[in-house]
Amino acid sequence: MLRRYTSSLYSSAFFKCLGCSHHQVKIHTNITKILSTSNFIKDLPNPSLPTPIKPLRKHDADILSEELRKASNIEKILKLSSDHLDVMNARHIILAVQSIHDFSRNKENFNSHALLENEIFQAICTRIMKLIRVFDPRELINVYKVLTFFEVPNNTYVMQSVLKMLSKYLNDLSISQLVFLNFLLMKQKHNSLVDGLRMAIPLVLQVQIEHQIDTENMPEVVNCLQIACKSRLKPAVIQKIVSTLVDKAHTLTPDNAVTVIFALLNLNTPMEGYDKLLNYCFELVAKNLHLLNKNYTLPLLRITCGKNHYHHQFLYAASKRIDEDDWNLKKTWEAMTYFKRLDFCPENVMDHFTSVICKEAASFVSDSLYLPLNCARILSSTDYCPPHLEEVLTLLCSCEKKISDLKNSSNLLYIKFLSTLAMLGHLPQNMLPEILNEDYLFSVWSESRKIGQSSNFESFALSLAWNLEIYDQQNKFTFPAPVLKSLVQSVCERHEKVDYPLQKFIENGLGGEHFLQTGIMTRDGVLVDHIIAMRRGNYPVALHQENSDSKITFIEDLNLPTDAKIVAVISATENQYIKHPEILRNWMSVKIKYLKKRNLFSSSKVLFADSSLIIYATTHTLGLQLHQDLSCPDTYSLASNAKSNLGYDIQMKTI
Repeated sequence: MLRRYTSSLYSSAFFKCLGCSHHQVKIHTNITKILSTSNFIKDLPNPSLPTPIKPLRKHDADILSEELRKASNIEKILKLSSDHLDVMNARHIILAVQSIHDFSRNKENFNSHALLENEIFQAICTRIMKLIRVFDPRELINVYKVLTFFEVPNNTYVMQSVLKMLSKYLNDLSISQLVFLNFLLMKQKHNSLVDGLRMAIPLVLQVQIEHQIDTENMPEVVNCLQIACKSRLKPAVIQKIVSTLVDKAHTLTPDNAVTVIFALLNLNTPMEGYDKLLNYCFELVAKNLHLLNKNYTLPLLRITCGKNHYHHQFLYAASKRIDEDDWNLKKTWEAMTYFKRLDFCPENVMDHFTSVICKEAASFVSDSLYLPLNCARILSSTDYCPPHLEEVLTLLCSCEKKISDLKNSSNLLYIKFLSTLAMLGHLPQNMLPEILNEDYLFSVWSESRKIGQSSNFESFALSLAWNLEIYDQQNKFTFPAPVLKSLVQSVCERHEKVDYPLQKFIENGLGGEHFLQTGIMTRDGVLVDHIIAMRRGNYPVALHQENSDSKITFIEDLNLPTDAKIVAVISATENQYIKHPEILRNWMSVKIKYLKKRNLFSSSKVLFADSSLIIYATTHTLGLQLHQDLSCPDTYSLASNAKSNLGYDIQMKTI
């Protein structure tokens, strides 16, 4: 083949990037095709290639290798390559591209585009294509790593040549090589060769894992688990990896544990050892979160929330990290949305949340990311009042544009927003009068029925009415009586279908059903599961209701002796508590505050058993532990029966 040579200088952009001087080099006229787009119709490599390799004596080859190793910058490497291009073998090419890669990584603001336009580098790529069948698998992977680092497109001739040869060697790659190649491919844009390799690697890896996995090499085992879970390999293969990790869990590093967590939470079908391994990894991460990369915390919270996996120790460590690292508003906001969904609301993170809102007040008010309703919901998770709460609520109500958008999008959500603010003790005088209108409330109620949200409207409206009773000390606002009456009537109709699992046990403990009133309500719509009346000496009295046509009994209608005190019992499920700290949700606290405000009961204690039973006690005889503080033996019998028949752990705690 005839050879033609021409002289060319480095591109000015490349010199500007690398800061090197001009010198003359010899290149081939066809090299520009190597980094151009291939139509992928013809078999690769491109037929327009340089002439065959010139023979090179071993001594000369060793000298060139040594010179490439000693090169102190990219300019020197390119100069050596241009002078000896026709005699460079596979080892020289690997040395050259690896050295360019290493120098570029250590150079600030390195411009890979300028390198791709440099004709000497293009000539090196031409040489890669010529020697493509000489490279062994390790060298091919190394070349692909360097080319991807320099952002050479996957549809160029040189990249397609490398990818095609990698596909031929795929069955010969080791597990570690398959894992690394998969890592490189996951960062690349889609094309037929890349997608084909992505699909093939897990299948090849599946066979390799069954026969060749090194159970002592924990990083390799962890990486195999990541690919196996993401690619949905055979359950038997995943089970083998999980079992290995369970047996060797004590050798895992915190970084390994992070990878395992992401892998297992992407697994749809948990298997033997799944929970044990996952919990161990979360504990390991929680203990070492302060040592891990700061960028791990938020993605871990993200996937934990997305999979609805609650791990108290990890969440608590994450909340400490937020406070200690003084996260900004954007990151804190995202973390708080995850904490809210997971029912995790420690005081330290609430303190930081309100503090960072005040620090970045301008952004909080103007940025559409920070929605007023979401903020109010986070703050109202419990009845805890963090520092700066009033300042935050003032800022919240100053978001006029966002509040207006909320109102225009949904009147129901607007009522929810104001009801939530009222739950926090904040009654905005410029907004409440508008919605405390009989016609407006009936209109929104009617709209909510059409979209199947009637029960939600009733909850928001009743909560607003109760909070006005609690916090409106000067009686500035009045909830429309006709609306409240209709709300109570609607609640009564739904209430007829409610089940009371504790009813029979309480009746047996008291000595008869006439000592217990079940399914009772205040005239403002607060539902109480059971009512017991106690007289002096701690013995129950029979309950009688005034004549009424209502299907439900109201507490106000009870006919009680003047010296009787009422004990209210409210059975509750876990959804009435947040998970940490283990306290009542704010909407449940509102009910109790309202009952106290109305003076329907004489004192206030809330007790619970195993997060599934709440007893709201109003006499001094119901104290910290039911069987100790209530001298009535029948009541202790009630507690024992409930524990033996319902499985409740009667270890009472004051809320």
